[in-house]
Amino acid sequence: MKTYDKGDELPAEYRQALLHLLTFQADSEYAGAQRVGENLQFAPRPEEAYRLAKKTMEEYGHAFYLWTLVEDLGVDVKSRMEELRDNPENPDPKKVNIINGFRRSYWQDQFQCWEDVAMMSCVATPGAVIFLGQYAKCSYLPWARVSERIAREEVGHMGFGVWAVKRIIEFGGEDARAKLQRRVPKFIAMGMGMYGRPSEPGSVQSKYFDKYYEMGLKIMKPEECQAQYLELVQQRLKDVGLEYVEGVVPDYDQRIGYAMDDAELEMRVAGAA
Repeated sequence: MKTYDKGDELPAEYRQALLHLLTFQADSEYAGAQRVGENLQFAPRPEEAYRLAKKTMEEYGHAFYLWTLVEDLGVDVKSRMEELRDNPENPDPKKVNIINGFRRSYWQDQFQCWEDVAMMSCVATPGAVIFLGQYAKCSYLPWARVSERIAREEVGHMGFGVWAVKRIIEFGGEDARAKLQRRVPKFIAMGMGMYGRPSEPGSVQSKYFDKYYEMGLKIMKPEECQAQYLELVQQRLKDVGLEYVEGVVPDYDQRIGYAMDDAELEMRVAGAA
């Protein structure tokens, strides 16, 4: 796999793909931090609020780390942040590129109580740990180095979820456990949707995935991510005394905006540059 470092001349197609993936992750990290911060309204005690606020800060940090890389590639990141800051309800998809799951309209339907907040970090975040962790071995070395730090912090966020779920059961007993168990399928669906549809021949997802994979920007196939995620999430559920639920259908709708046709991709990258 050929690698590139800061300041290296990048082939045009590689640069286009890199910008698409980097801006998507950076913009989504910022939007995700906004949504996680909004979940502070559900914190039941000061310690829970403190720990969730720390997670929020780290999510903003992820956006900062990645936008720094994007800026090094000649993209105006100030305007991207301003769009997300000033239009949190519905940022313009022509100006920023965020995962659908971090749009407020989608997020609000998923989070109605502290149990939802805890289960997201416990059950869905393992999907992010697997998906984002692969970039630590990608062909663009500045991104690989930043991704090592992001991956460590995502593991911490998963640990926060385990802690929060155990606290809910500690304070609420078996009724609380039952309330958490009912939420297992919803957040497994979210976790499974984080890494995208299987790379089926002829699909739009496969078309771009194959390109990224050949360039070394993607290291794992969706099927590999799924296998690792399911193993990890089953262990996390066992750790907190909840049961894994079979047959959950992945929620791929949250990834709208990630897979797109050539014309849309070229328009977004041209706008980013």
